[in-house]
Amino acid sequence: MVMTLFQFSQMGWREICKKVKKAVVYIDNECAECLHWNGGLMLMMRAGALTVKEFSAFESDKEKEHKKAVFILSSPVFGTTKVILQDIIQNSSFDYCVLITSANARVHHFAKYGGHQEGIHDMFIFHALEEEMLEWMGNKSYAVEVIYSPLFIVPLTEMMFLTPTFRNVFPITDAHIARIRELQRSQHKQVVKSQSLDSLSSVELTHLPLEAQISVHHLVGCLHTLFTQLEIREDIYSLGHLSGLVANQLEILPEANNRRKTAANHCSLILIDRTLDLASVTTHDTESLLDRILAVLPRLPGHSSDVAVNMSPVCDAKVSSPLGNIVLAPGCLAHPNIDLCSQVLEWLVNKPQKDILLSLHHHLSTLAPGGGSDRIGKLTRVTPHSIDKQVALFRGHKEAIYQCSGLLQQALAVTQTLRAPRSSQLDTIVSIEKLLVQNLGCAKDGVGILSQVTQLLRTRRERGLLMRDILGLLIHLFSLAGTDFLFPAMEQSHLLNALKLALYEDRGQLQGNLSELVNSMAENDFAEIAGDIFSKLQYIASARKALVRYRTLLSRPTPSHPLTYHSLLHQLMADVLHPDCPDLPDLTCKSTGLKDLLKSGFSLLLNRPRQQHPLDNPQLIVFILGGITAQEVKLVQDMVISSGQQTQVLVGGTRLLSPNDTVEAIFFKDPLMQQAL
Repeated sequence: MVMTLFQFSQMGWREICKKVKKAVVYIDNECAECLHWNGGLMLMMRAGALTVKEFSAFESDKEKEHKKAVFILSSPVFGTTKVILQDIIQNSSFDYCVLITSANARVHHFAKYGGHQEGIHDMFIFHALEEEMLEWMGNKSYAVEVIYSPLFIVPLTEMMFLTPTFRNVFPITDAHIARIRELQRSQHKQVVKSQSLDSLSSVELTHLPLEAQISVHHLVGCLHTLFTQLEIREDIYSLGHLSGLVANQLEILPEANNRRKTAANHCSLILIDRTLDLASVTTHDTESLLDRILAVLPRLPGHSSDVAVNMSPVCDAKVSSPLGNIVLAPGCLAHPNIDLCSQVLEWLVNKPQKDILLSLHHHLSTLAPGGGSDRIGKLTRVTPHSIDKQVALFRGHKEAIYQCSGLLQQALAVTQTLRAPRSSQLDTIVSIEKLLVQNLGCAKDGVGILSQVTQLLRTRRERGLLMRDILGLLIHLFSLAGTDFLFPAMEQSHLLNALKLALYEDRGQLQGNLSELVNSMAENDFAEIAGDIFSKLQYIASARKALVRYRTLLSRPTPSHPLTYHSLLHQLMADVLHPDCPDLPDLTCKSTGLKDLLKSGFSLLLNRPRQQHPLDNPQLIVFILGGITAQEVKLVQDMVISSGQQTQVLVGGTRLLSPNDTVEAIFFKDPLMQQAL
């Protein structure tokens, strides 16, 4: 590749730094998360920004000396985003505004007209937006710029990348069919026949709400820009319905077709729907410490893939005041400009816990104030407590704290995770997960399994389990079982009643969106909530029903062996990396150019039909719509190394997912009603 992902992500921010001098900067949460992993707030301040504010209707600037504003937005300027932009400009006194958006002119065109209008050039939309901004500023002689910059990607490690701009994207399932059908009727787009829109396969992109369509076109535009900079000609493969919609739009994009004619580098892109395997993201049984950190520590406010670390062990201030105000800013994992911290992040993904603790102890001992190198010794076992003791040596040494701030934050993230009471609760959940899989292997048609979960619901308080833990276990179980196990109707009914009662009993202790869902509900309403949850679980179980090779996640080598879980990603990558290149019937290939047709024609003449294969190219990008875990990245990396293949593999996702994030995405967030991304 001509350019690495890290270089690509840095390129956009370098250009932005040229625009922020003497400016008030407004940035939305998604772009702020991208900035966080690409240099952080200080990148803006060192470039000369006067201040950096949240992109919000509650923000404005009346300072007379503040004449310039820079808006950094992850979405097209459409709907609510446009209203907020107008409010900020009209309530301020700027005479120079720069709008930087990660959505290109073509996406803005689609957002404005709901499609591409003939005779209207894409860049006309940007020019029209500039005119509107001048009107809001109150003087046509003022200056406005609208700039497209693909601020969407975050390379966490050499092999893993995220796209915070699309962190709210999540695949739809059959559970959304009724809503989509009703949407079509209400908008009078077409006469919906009784047999149409009866399954996920019948849903086209135009059937989705405009906001969801915009997010697909936006993602396609960003991927195209990435491939343009990397000089890539991609072969596109998809697994799952939403992935198929994205793949189709990327394949037919006119600009992408022009790029492929001259691109020097060849790459295979595999798009996968997260909903095909939710067991991978709802298990707490992980070899990656990064996954455990995300499951235990609170998220950094406004972020989807970083955590808030309590820094009081090295500071004199307390985290909060008696009034409850936050006094001490939290630490985090992201320190992209420090080589050692980038290395620690690699360890958190790939290294065993024991090795991580040893490595942290070694570096902290070397860097600790007062001749720390004398304390290294020949340790074979390091505990979180011993790491905390090393961190405590920095207390009161301001210069040492400043020099080692990133490492201290990451070390405290590790120890606070491992020493948290929540971590031992997760170990209990891991044992329950293993027991459920074991019992699935022993039970005929899943008899007795749901009765065990019902008992878990009834004894959750004695076991120290939260309601969200039970919901995560249910997603894990139903995704694992798929259509291979038909749970008895009586057990399903008992579980439904227990779920209704548990939601009602815990209504005062529930948190987040789960609390909002049951707030001010009467007891009878909980039956509807429980029924909706159970219906979604059944749709999760049927997500792989149309697959041929990857329909089941559980198998046993021989009848005498217990059931073994192999994730969908594990099965797919095992086939992709296999030297015999087996057929991949579930993987849809979208790329069939003239050269490929000629190849297949010659193959037919020689009586040797040859299907396209992801390993036909020297690079492979696997991208999961809906999010990934660090464990999945580690799995792919280990498989690539053991296969001996020379293919360069990158694994990406829209965000990092924990089991709690998955519960939120499945039960309490609506992928059809997401804001335009």
